[in-house]
Amino acid sequence: MAVPSDSSKKIKFHYSYGGTFKVCPNDGKIKYIRGTNKIMTVDKSITYTELIVKWWDICGPSMNLRCKLPMDDLYSLVKVTSDEDLNYVMEEYDRVGKNMKIRAILDPLPPPIPEVFEDYFRNYKLAGVKFFGYTPPHFYHVDQAMAGH
Repeated sequence: MAVPSDSSKKIKFHYSYGGTFKVCPNDGKIKYIRGTNKIMTVDKSITYTELIVKWWDICGPSMNLRCKLPMDDLYSLVKVTSDEDLNYVMEEYDRVGKNMKIRAILDPLPPPIPEVFEDYFRNYKLAGVKFFGYTPPHFYHVDQAMAGH
């Protein structure tokens, strides 16, 4: 005989990724459109790292996690980066009602700065833009001992 699970030890996340935010012209509310929307149930004892690893399997390893607090709208998402942040969000949902789903948005991380510069210069060179003898800068380390020479 199966033992029924204790629902007070579980929490549901309504999570979305791959979409964009749009302001609805009719009511002025912000909505998350397109992308993927799913529900995931986890133990309340889950750590931030464990939660992120579960989402990595679905969305890939590079993401920011932001959650909507129960009485707020999508304009004010809370960035979650630690166990403390995750516990705070769960406590806020517990205060309002046990059957609520935490609304989570998974955003891709921006590329590191050097990649942005490399893409910028590569794209302009490929597009036929001439730099008139200008060589794009390289990010060299300058040794302070040699800087005086």
